[in-house]
Amino acid sequence: MSQYDLRHLVTGSEPKAAAMVRELRAQGITHEALLSVMGTLPRHQFVEPAFSHLAYSATPLPIGRQQTISQPLTVARMTQWLLQYARLGRVLEIGTGSGYQTRILAHFFNKVHTIERHQSLHNKAKQRLLSMGVGNVEYWFGDGQIGWPQKIEMDAVIITAMASKIPLALTDCLKQDGILIMPIDQPTQHIGCWRKKGDRWQCLGTESAHFVPLLEGTEDA
Repeated sequence: MSQYDLRHLVTGSEPKAAAMVRELRAQGITHEALLSVMGTLPRHQFVEPAFSHLAYSATPLPIGRQQTISQPLTVARMTQWLLQYARLGRVLEIGTGSGYQTRILAHFFNKVHTIERHQSLHNKAKQRLLSMGVGNVEYWFGDGQIGWPQKIEMDAVIITAMASKIPLALTDCLKQDGILIMPIDQPTQHIGCWRKKGDRWQCLGTESAHFVPLLEGTEDA
């Protein structure tokens, strides 16, 4: 039986997951492998238990430490951009959160490097994904704005918090033609997808969105 078999979901989740996938299709998500993963991944395991009944609804949900898991459409849109434009080698994720986006990235990329500034979220996400048998993720508790602690060239960088400017450490680590996906609050709040072209950036897509702010430093559990 596949690790993504619907029987792995709790009773009653199957119709909710199927409804979520139908809504994603209606909103323009067309990547079949992505829809399959999101439709079978137990999203309810990545939210606080009190909100598990809302896990497949079109809304952000609390995960602790005043952080949220993005609504399914936002996750799908960012991931579809990566699958459409990025080389699927190494990806750097800023903001591990509950590990939901991390888990999806790990299905498609050879290697995922993920940074979380909240120690309790870092610990929980790492334990959760290891228990799911995910073996191609490296975790780091630290300040995402200063990038990965070792110098590694990335094929893509995905940032899951809103910023006014893009930290240089996160653009410098990108390979040429690498893909950056990041929420920006200028001129209005939106997600952008860009391709690195020398010292220029080619915009590949934008969409309005709301995220928690990108903050400096770390917070212990």
